[in-house]
Amino acid sequence: MSASAPKVSTPLGRLTIAGSEHHTEGTSGRHVFHVTTPHALTQAAGYLKFIHGPNHRQVFFRGQAKLYASLAPTLVRGITGQKAQANRITALREACGDLEKRNKILDGVPFEAREPLFQHYGLNTSWIDLVDNVWVALWFSCHTARAAGPLKQYIHFEQRNPNADDSGFAYILLVATDSNPSDPFVPGFYRGDTTELIDLRVAVPSIFLRPHAQHGVLFRMRGDTVRRPVDYSSQISDIIRIDLRDALSWLGAGKMIDTHALFPPPFYDRGYAMLLDSGFVGNERVGTLHHIGT
Repeated sequence: MSASAPKVSTPLGRLTIAGSEHHTEGTSGRHVFHVTTPHALTQAAGYLKFIHGPNHRQVFFRGQAKLYASLAPTLVRGITGQKAQANRITALREACGDLEKRNKILDGVPFEAREPLFQHYGLNTSWIDLVDNVWVALWFSCHTARAAGPLKQYIHFEQRNPNADDSGFAYILLVATDSNPSDPFVPGFYRGDTTELIDLRVAVPSIFLRPHAQHGVLFRMRGDTVRRPVDYSSQISDIIRIDLRDALSWLGAGKMIDTHALFPPPFYDRGYAMLLDSGFVGNERVGTLHHIGT
């Protein structure tokens, strides 16, 4: 830890390891754990998993190119008010029902996993994408998604350029979720007092290849009898920051961590192909299935 490091109360604020420093972000005022070696990245990520385990909590990762003021699910971004939220929820239920009718393969997928699965392939839902692999999270923090089309359905990823990037950093959010198995039991589904989590690697067959390629899990906060929260940032346990140049160097050009591997085309991802071929259209409220590498 540097001599001028601020005293912070976050979990990583107590950690002192080689190749790391504590910083306060100038714009957000948030504590970040800045790492300068791959070993420091791995140790910091592992430390959070270790200390949360005894409290029946799990920690997963979310890579971002910058820090945002909130952690909002795509379904409710840009809207305010309970009525607008209710309208979005109704539209999502209708879209999920339409996709289920068009894709009989979903009969073998637990109901609890269907909306998160649709989120993974592009729909706006109440879930947030996470990964259970810190290197996959690092990849997402080093790439920017570009969208085109009336529903922003055509997506490609561009590697960030450290010479032109405003931030110059890659960020990994460490998100804590409840680890209580659901009751009644659904494989891969966890429901606690605060959050719900679905591990698509367990809940969904690998004919849907993308979530397995990305080590994909999703979570959402539980609500009260009226509504679900629209900001999930209370679940962010800590933030790791890496210089973008370092992050790109660590990732290298391996075939297991590139767009083709993390977003398998429908030729390889047969579940994705079935969803695309089903004739589902979508709308402005819930979006639609993304076309990536098609």
